[in-house]
Amino acid sequence: MDPHPAILAAAMAGRHAEAAAMASAWESDALRRHGPRSREALHWVEVRADLARLAGEPARSCELWIAAAQARLGLRQGPDEPDVEGAVDRAHHQWEQITDPARARALGPALVELRRAVPGRRAGALAALERRLGG
Repeated sequence: MDPHPAILAAAMAGRHAEAAAMASAWESDALRRHGPRSREALHWVEVRADLARLAGEPARSCELWIAAAQARLGLRQGPDEPDVEGAVDRAHHQWEQITDPARARALGPALVELRRAVPGRRAGALAALERRLGG
């Protein structure tokens, strides 16, 4: 059974806590079966990041996308691999949606470090990030 349709249906119906709980349960199962550095567990981090986006929680989504990007780099995936670039781009996009300046500042250094390692295809992304952080 593929749990993704049920999780997405819950999120789209506004049942964000239910969707997040389902994804967390699947992540726990993946951790038990495959370990914390597995692609299976990483997949569920990315699902939870997207669910946070759907729930209107950009800071949480950014935090999870940062964790996913760091994990992918830790699995020796290259900075030009689409899944790595995608995770950093999504983290950056969600970071730009954060309205709490303190929360954005707190996540900024990890995102800058990732942007330096994974510049992505959007010219000037690192410079824009550093400008918003004030330096």
